[in-house]
Amino acid sequence: MKKGDELELTIETLSTEGKGLARTADGFVVFVENSLPQDYLIARVSKKKFSYAEAKLINLISPSPDRVSPECSYFGVCGGCKIQNYAYSKQLDFKAQAVSDAFRKIGNFNIPEIPDVIGSEYIYHFRNKMEFSFSNDKWFTNPDERGTDSFALGLHVPNFHSKIVDINQCLLQSELSNRILNFTRDFFKQRNISIYSTATHTGMLRFLVIRQSTNTNDLMVNLITLSHDRTLMNQYSSELTGEIPQITTLINSTTKSKAQVAFAEEQYILSGGGFITEKLFDSSGKVFEFRISPNSFFQTNSRQTNTLYTIAKDFGEFSKHDRVLDLYCGAGSISIFIADAVERVLGVEIVEDAIKNANDNKKINRIFNVDFICSDIKKFIAGNDINEFNKIIIDPPRSGIHPDIATALSDSRMEKIVYVSCNPSTQARDLKIICSKGNYKIEKIQPVDMFPHTYHIENVISLKAI
Repeated sequence: MKKGDELELTIETLSTEGKGLARTADGFVVFVENSLPQDYLIARVSKKKFSYAEAKLINLISPSPDRVSPECSYFGVCGGCKIQNYAYSKQLDFKAQAVSDAFRKIGNFNIPEIPDVIGSEYIYHFRNKMEFSFSNDKWFTNPDERGTDSFALGLHVPNFHSKIVDINQCLLQSELSNRILNFTRDFFKQRNISIYSTATHTGMLRFLVIRQSTNTNDLMVNLITLSHDRTLMNQYSSELTGEIPQITTLINSTTKSKAQVAFAEEQYILSGGGFITEKLFDSSGKVFEFRISPNSFFQTNSRQTNTLYTIAKDFGEFSKHDRVLDLYCGAGSISIFIADAVERVLGVEIVEDAIKNANDNKKINRIFNVDFICSDIKKFIAGNDINEFNKIIIDPPRSGIHPDIATALSDSRMEKIVYVSCNPSTQARDLKIICSKGNYKIEKIQPVDMFPHTYHIENVISLKAI
């Protein structure tokens, strides 16, 4: 087999990254983009490695019975919803298998059965946050269009660092979000405002971030630029809020960082209070309110967050005698969600804005047994006796936790550790370390689908002391 060869294949399953996996007659693994289980197809090899090959779909001879028509006109070009053409029930089966594979292959855990994934009631218009990028490197699906207008505001093309699909409608957030997206593009394009370049570190426009509460009427627009132009931003604010009065706060954030990440150092509030409020509900119907600022982390699917946090609370089996350490606490949402069930919670988070929000949220919800500390998690673990707590909740970013943190937890004496993760692979890796000294074992596991049409899955694990 070599690059350029065309192969006739039947797709067996999906990889954890959503690529179809097939095997040749002699058992050699081939990953095929844009394919689904039970597709019978012809694919052309684009890359050959020692143990596998990658290929592109050339001809779909017989489609999978589980193929559905994607709702989004950008499907297959935008990198956002890679499996939108897969029946939703099958998406959930695939995600359960991804969790099982991660814990079996990466963590070396023997988990007899993964519970059914808890699916999302809404599979479109469910996101409370969208990040759109500005670029002068617009992706053209039609080669004849190249050389024309290159101004783009949208989402990334897979495997391309700078190329952006110029999107007019995204089905993951609301129609209001799409109106904001299109107004913003037109406003700056008509005025020939420059777009930031990582090569030259010049240009104005960087990101458009829209955060829309599901359970309140709050709507935030955060335009991230290299610098602040007061006259231009005031004009943008006036015209945008005049066109879309539902916007409750508008912010111009600035960053000098060369990293293409929608996170800024300075914020200029153009209208409103500079934050939004979201509500969550526990299983008893109790209402919690959370203040979210531009840089704060908050789960992007508010409806499923109620489910996720309820599971985490149930897995913790909390009592009024429990002293809980909440690592990577963000804006304090889990700490506050469990506060009424425990004696005390300490939340630790490195993002200063998130800790400010967490303390605001504590006051808003009249919580008196929760404290928050702004600290690097690794430094906090190294400098404190975590055994003054008897239970821990961990909800880290996709990259998981540092090996030193996992090692420290492996030596700890907690009654329970609850690990919430959006990446079962790094979760399994971390838990392998935590359980390596025989002090803990996996007790419960429950996947929750927060991200329909993607290969991502949230997973809750509880460990108990042995």
